[in-house]
Amino acid sequence: MVSVPRLGSMLVTVKALFSSNVDPSVVKKVFLDKTLNISSHWLGATYQLADLHVTGPSAYLPTEKPTSSPSPEHFQLNFTVTNLLYSQDITQPGTTKHQRNKRSIENALNHLFRNSSIKSFFSGCQVLAFRSVPHSNHTGVDSLCTFSPLARRLDRVAIYLEFLRLTKNGTQLQNFTLDRNSVLVDGYSPNRNDVLTENSDLPFWAIILICLAGLLVLITCLICCFLVTVRRRKKEGDYEVQQHSLGYYLPHPDLRKLQ
Repeated sequence: MVSVPRLGSMLVTVKALFSSNVDPSVVKKVFLDKTLNISSHWLGATYQLADLHVTGPSAYLPTEKPTSSPSPEHFQLNFTVTNLLYSQDITQPGTTKHQRNKRSIENALNHLFRNSSIKSFFSGCQVLAFRSVPHSNHTGVDSLCTFSPLARRLDRVAIYLEFLRLTKNGTQLQNFTLDRNSVLVDGYSPNRNDVLTENSDLPFWAIILICLAGLLVLITCLICCFLVTVRRRKKEGDYEVQQHSLGYYLPHPDLRKLQ
């Protein structure tokens, strides 16, 4: 707090804020040094100062800005309910069947993750839609679950494994029976991603080398076929030349028979 007690007939009080805990005596000394003009203290060319005093601050500005909380992460959770028969009205948000099943599944998902090992990161789950499942009368569920990780970043594999652990290996969600092979978290499932992951782990240069090796093998095979063909044609040509050069032998007739 910097106070200038009298400016003519006016008392001026100024609040000065600093980013660190500065001694008031230091503030006063710097202010007096910067406003001294010959024998008097002037603030600019207009205001003459007198009876200056500095009081200690009641609070200081924080030296560091508070760390912002990480943004929430959303994971799409898909599964098939085998004991919920699909019908057209379950896909329509305004129907009683849709609302009732939506609320039941959301409550089941929220209860599951709030009692999981990642409950401190969990925010909530929402059913986005119900859908038909090909070649069956089961109902597919598309949901979105939100997590707010604090100390570590969650990934879809961790959420997938936790969901399976709490649903009897992906078969039971409270009163709903699930198809184990239908469970996906952001498209991840070991059943459908193992082969893709192995192939996608290959670096770009390795893929190029594999393609070049295949091309080299193909060229080598073509060259071998060409050489074999040329060799066979050359042998056939030598055989024909040999036949022409030798000609054919005709035996001499018996002249005695002609007499």
